[in-house]
Amino acid sequence: MKIICFSALVLFSLQGFAQEKDNKDGRPPFEKEEFVAKRNAYLTEKIGLTEEEVATFIPLENELMNKKFEVGRECHKLERELRKKESKTDAEFEKLLKCREEIKEKRDQLEKEYLNKFKKLLSAEKIIKYQSADRDFFEEFFRNRKK
Repeated sequence: MKIICFSALVLFSLQGFAQEKDNKDGRPPFEKEEFVAKRNAYLTEKIGLTEEEVATFIPLENELMNKKFEVGRECHKLERELRKKESKTDAEFEKLLKCREEIKEKRDQLEKEYLNKFKKLLSAEKIIKYQSADRDFFEEFFRNRKK
């Protein structure tokens, strides 16, 4: 579950990349479709999914990723606005903390729900491989983006 949480948090941060049209640090803008395609190919290979598993698991996993992203959209907007403000109040920070707590709870619930769905499609071994591959993909992705 923690691996999935990590993935969600990383995905959360990707929203900021997706919204920037011109990166100040010289990196190319984030292309969601390309990212999803690379991630799906990586997961398929690392997990060792059959064609049938790809057809059922990958769309479900993409659905989970999109739902996690949507859950965090409002909180991420709040965080960006707060970052831009020169003077910040304790009340604004409290609001952001509450928002983050709510997101974590919603994402934990989503992960639990989708884990049960995944169990109907994949063996426990493949789910463990998925969790590891997902974490590894995000680590590699960010390592390469920093270059």
